[in-house]
Amino acid sequence: MIAKVNLLPWREEGRKRYRQRFGFMLGGAAAMVVVLVGSVGWLLDWQQDIQSARNAQIRQEVTLLEEKLALLPKMDTQREALLKRLSVISDIQKGRNHITQLLSLLPGLVPQGVYLDDISLTGSHVKLSGKGESNGHLATLLANAEESAWIEGITMHSIVRAEEDKALINFKASFVMNPAQQDHRHEGEVQ
Repeated sequence: MIAKVNLLPWREEGRKRYRQRFGFMLGGAAAMVVVLVGSVGWLLDWQQDIQSARNAQIRQEVTLLEEKLALLPKMDTQREALLKRLSVISDIQKGRNHITQLLSLLPGLVPQGVYLDDISLTGSHVKLSGKGESNGHLATLLANAEESAWIEGITMHSIVRAEEDKALINFKASFVMNPAQQDHRHEGEVQ
């Protein structure tokens, strides 16, 4: 009886089940591949959207920075103009007391017998012209100027006997007020 048992239908059914199971597995694998490819595509699109948003923000920031950079030349010219104004103000501050200092120095410089006709002040350069009763008085004027810490570079330009009055001698002299002494004095005033 065993010899008459036909195993072909059973084998055929096993093959059929095997094919079905293989088909399900192949279909499941294909579905998994489709889901995986779709997920990867969606993820890449999502990353691309995020990167596009970042790029848009960077472009916006670059535009703002370019607008600010466009203002720099104008600000540089304003800064240079302010620096020039500050320099002028600083020069005025340094030279504002020259006249007062000169007028306070002159009584100690000019001895009796010397008469000043003209005084001119240009910056810190002073020109004097006047008359003296004798060469000794003029020498005293020069000595007083040389001893002063506020004066440097005293020069006597001319000494001429006055024609209208033979007793007096016309002279012209110049000197420079010492800026270093003036700066020290201003530093003392600030403190």
